[in-house]
Amino acid sequence: MNDQGHEEDQFVGEIRRRARRAQAAQHVTFWRGVNLVGTIGWMVSVPTVLGALIGRMIDSRFASGVFWTLSLLVAGVTLGCASAWRHVQ
Repeated sequence: MNDQGHEEDQFVGEIRRRARRAQAAQHVTFWRGVNLVGTIGWMVSVPTVLGALIGRMIDSRFASGVFWTLSLLVAGVTLGCASAWRHVQ
């Protein structure tokens, strides 16, 4: 019975250690928050701008108005937002 109590103590200690680690990982400092905002900004803006530029090149080559520009712009925003969402999660 003493061995079982010792095992339970180790189990409880391990759970408490993991809980402290998870709590420390969730603590966001000012600079970590600034870093997160900057990273998310780049994750959304780069695919958006690339989509618009590639769409503009395609539209100018095939004289298709703004069809590809708008389509790839929306695709870039969608891809960037999905990427940022996954990063935050």
